[in-house]
Amino acid sequence: MLGINQAKRNRFKKKKSVQNSGMTLKQSIRILFKSSFLALMMVGMSLVFIFIHDVLTQCDYFKAEMITVGGGQRLTPDQILKTAEIAEGVNLVSLNLKMIRKRLLAHPWIAEADIRRTFPGSIAIHIKEQEPLAVLDFGKQFLINRGGVIFKEAEASEISDMPVMSGIEYSDWKTLETPETRVFVSVLEVLNIGRSAETVLPNTLIKNINVDREIGLTLKTDGPVRKIQLGYGGYKKKYSRLEKILSYVEQDAEIEFLEVVDLRNPDHIVARPGNEKLSEKDKKEV
Repeated sequence: MLGINQAKRNRFKKKKSVQNSGMTLKQSIRILFKSSFLALMMVGMSLVFIFIHDVLTQCDYFKAEMITVGGGQRLTPDQILKTAEIAEGVNLVSLNLKMIRKRLLAHPWIAEADIRRTFPGSIAIHIKEQEPLAVLDFGKQFLINRGGVIFKEAEASEISDMPVMSGIEYSDWKTLETPETRVFVSVLEVLNIGRSAETVLPNTLIKNINVDREIGLTLKTDGPVRKIQLGYGGYKKKYSRLEKILSYVEQDAEIEFLEVVDLRNPDHIVARPGNEKLSEKDKKEV
């Protein structure tokens, strides 16, 4: 009985094996057919999309008939369009707005850029230029913006009427990798105070800001005070004291200008009128 049972089990397994083999072949043919059909469909759809793209990018209906450019002060519309690499009559569908914006922002004088297209034939570009605040001298001169960010190497024609900062090491200046330093914060505070139209010492009068890590900031100016020792911190109070000193000078006809004003201690200010000798006796406390 054991031998007969074993023979029956063997015949059953062989028959099942044949059936499974037949099912696998049919499934393989079906899968191959579906895969081929899907591949042909994808190729066909790709060809259709390529055809549509070619038609749209070559169609005169989508050519730019109006290009507007705004925001430029230093840069002319032609310079902005040249930087954006947009030509008159360009097809709107073919424009890559992200790439155009990237080109514009690569220009050192462009801080922000916005590009919009309106179908069927209009392009609008608006930029915001860098606002230079001062010149930073590292041996080579660089322009910084209102945030203190260095945005380009300075050219001689670009630095008129701007303070030049000297005595500053590269490690003193804030970068993306380094935190704000005492020097950076102090210089930027003075420069931002000087932007106000109501300040006693506008930036247009400051020729040089010299930084000494020990004693702080010293300003050379074209105003009624030739040299101002500011030191570190408390600048609002110090400028208030300076305003009172200048008011006193204006009322005294004998004093044409002040050679030096030491404001490092705003509660004990020392000033030396112009054309007087450098000595302790000649210093005049105000």
